[in-house]
Amino acid sequence: MTPRRRRSIAAWLRFCVIAATGLSVIPIQAASAASGAFEFDSPSGLAFGGGHLWVTNEAGNSVSEINPSNGSWIATLSGNNYGFNHPTAIVRSGLNLFIANGAGSVSEIRADTGALVRVIAGPQFHFVNPVAIEGTGRSVLVLNAGRSNEAGSITVIDTRTGSLLRTVSGSRFSFADPVALAVSGPDVFVANKSGNSVTEVSIAQGRLLRVVAEQGLNAPDGIAVGAGHVWVADRGSNAVTELAATTGAVIGTYTDSDGSYGFGSPSTVIGSGGNIFVASPFGTSPMVTKLSALNGRPSWYMCNTNGPYYFSRLSAFAVSSGQLWVASQSGANSATPSARTGSLTELSTGNGALITTLPTTTNSSPTTTSTTTTSTTTTSTTTTSP
Repeated sequence: MTPRRRRSIAAWLRFCVIAATGLSVIPIQAASAASGAFEFDSPSGLAFGGGHLWVTNEAGNSVSEINPSNGSWIATLSGNNYGFNHPTAIVRSGLNLFIANGAGSVSEIRADTGALVRVIAGPQFHFVNPVAIEGTGRSVLVLNAGRSNEAGSITVIDTRTGSLLRTVSGSRFSFADPVALAVSGPDVFVANKSGNSVTEVSIAQGRLLRVVAEQGLNAPDGIAVGAGHVWVADRGSNAVTELAATTGAVIGTYTDSDGSYGFGSPSTVIGSGGNIFVASPFGTSPMVTKLSALNGRPSWYMCNTNGPYYFSRLSAFAVSSGQLWVASQSGANSATPSARTGSLTELSTGNGALITTLPTTTNSSPTTTSTTTTSTTTTSTTTTSP
């Protein structure tokens, strides 16, 4: 299928907020929210679980627990018992949360209490620089970026026992600097940044389905699923590519050639409620863009000039109850002293209006709680080749 390029709204409209209907500018009104005493340290992943928002702090080797209803701090989990070692990503599966540690392990904790369930580690898991994690049914998929002398792979873990189900690896998968993955039904899609490609794999068998290469894909740095399609953020071309999840065919390529999408090296992507949200993490004014998962048309994009979003090195998304949470690894744009090492921004998924930023200027001194629990390390030797 020949990709069709959809033109965006009006070339002359270059504000940081665009309303798809009537081309009217959306007013920004910040809402106050109470916050407790907490701080982040290069937040890299977000997930909801047990009614709370969980944040991985990659540089701080910790996980923060936030009450999303009022922005209050609940706890920061740290200490050697949890096995946190450069936690890069987090996902909820069932009653528990799984945290991928960049140093080569996965920590599993209870979503309702934060209590440690187990630390999953060992050479049989082939963890090599884990960068992303997704849950599906009774398994958790860990994406390993690999190293310069070792290709990437996917480690599939049984969520009930923490044992290894299989490792998906090999040259036929064309994993080349894999950076992100997204699940669509029985399959998982992997964005290969240096390969300019997307790899589709059957989760149940670990079988290669297809590799979609080139066709507009340019340094893909983020991937998500929405409305039955796969959405890929192409950092190299300031564009987003839409693929059919069932066939891998390119449906459309959406560029910022006329300034309507606000893309600037787009990276993180998330799909929710018939919409796709895209983060452009770098540049003088990092952006968050909303577009329709049905037709790719932009609704709005937000940047720091619209209000105190404090976007800086955007790294992760989470969506719940009509609210979009955005993690910034740096607090360079924040006037809040305690946000220098990172911050969270909450905004409306409907119109992008700012709800709150965390920490706030009313925060007191940061507090860290180190919780002591009994550690269980999984060292299963069960291996099933794809």
